[in-house]
Amino acid sequence: MKKKVSLAVLFVLAAVSVFAFDPDELNKITFVNSTGTKIEMIFLSPGDSKLWGPDLVGADYVVNDGASVSYYVHYPDTSFTFDIMATDDRGNKFELRDYRISDGKEGTVRITRESLDSAAPDFKLVTLEVENNTGREIDYLFVSPSDSDAWGCDMLDSETTLADGDSHRIVIPVGKDPVTYNLMAADEDDKEYQFDVKIDPRKGDTLTVSIEPQDLKTE
Repeated sequence: MKKKVSLAVLFVLAAVSVFAFDPDELNKITFVNSTGTKIEMIFLSPGDSKLWGPDLVGADYVVNDGASVSYYVHYPDTSFTFDIMATDDRGNKFELRDYRISDGKEGTVRITRESLDSAAPDFKLVTLEVENNTGREIDYLFVSPSDSDAWGCDMLDSETTLADGDSHRIVIPVGKDPVTYNLMAADEDDKEYQFDVKIDPRKGDTLTVSIEPQDLKTE
């Protein structure tokens, strides 16, 4: 009986096909700071979302004047529009609406004083700490508002990976009500992991989630 059960389990596992992430679907976007100040936060919000989405720069970094930072970006179809907002160390907000990025051409966004809009909004910020417990290196990490069809920017930027056992902190602006984000990660073998994250600002300023083997997406 044990042998028959084992064979049945092996048959089921063989029948399950793991969903593969395709890096060729990514484009690249570079932000250049030409404001004369230090950029502390950059938000790239999908044009079909009501939310700004997570900060790209990260809690522990700034983009100095004259410096640039690049990210991989994932979106549906051959082109997509995003809204961009940046805030600096002097409390200024810089905003660009309806920026379109298209396949076949990398995007470059130069943030200048001409984009100065007003004082930075008084966001309530929640820090999402994402732990990698997959047993593999995570090469791509996306956190996107659930009302969007786009995954947006890879939160690890174009040069960073997340080793097994490590974690990555993501700052997300929220309002008063709970919101849901979709998380997608791809490991070193392009295996894809997905789950939803519900953020309730009434439950504190920090939320920890873990990417586990059972989050592996199958088809």
